[in-house]
Amino acid sequence: MEAWAVIVAAGTGTRFGSPKQFADLGGRPLVAWSLAVARRVCAGVVLVLPAADVQAGGAWEADADAVVAGGDTRSASVRAGLAAVPLSAAVIAVHDAARPLTRPALWRAVLDAVEAGADAAVPAVGLSDTVKEVGEDGRLVTLDRSRLVAVQTPQGFRAEALRRAHLDGQDATDDAALVEALGGRVVLVEGSPDNLKVTSPTDLAVAAALMGSGT
Repeated sequence: MEAWAVIVAAGTGTRFGSPKQFADLGGRPLVAWSLAVARRVCAGVVLVLPAADVQAGGAWEADADAVVAGGDTRSASVRAGLAAVPLSAAVIAVHDAARPLTRPALWRAVLDAVEAGADAAVPAVGLSDTVKEVGEDGRLVTLDRSRLVAVQTPQGFRAEALRRAHLDGQDATDDAALVEALGGRVVLVEGSPDNLKVTSPTDLAVAAALMGSGT
């Protein structure tokens, strides 16, 4: 089945202090690492950047088949990327550029799960911390962490299911939530604790350390 990837890298980096997708990691922009892995695994790759950077033309962008401008929200940026994915694609993976350490094996596991019949497949890891819910009155409720997981990207989708989920222009923190809302079958694959999401300069330093250690 023909698989394409949408790499979402259109954020402004408010928490990071600058557009983190262009921060240096191992001598390359952070986004370049996700782009290179997607290129190895998928038939085509769409890169979504801030509108002001679409024409920048970095050498690493050669790994993308199309570079498009993102929107005001993550979901809007995904929709912009989807519009550039050809209709021949049967499976579409959506990945946050802020996760530069994702291994090809995890990409393949997600894509394989969709090809096996799921509407969507998401990598997830169990929680090691105790998690509490804060009620409206400020009271805390301890949740059963054995039933909770932290979800990562890349997330894989049957192309028709992902396009249908985005038709009404809704926003969500991840695309699987939109598929879930339509009753789609979403399955979990085993994620990796090393699949770090860079949200702060400290995270970038950790990513560089992990990369240097060969982890």
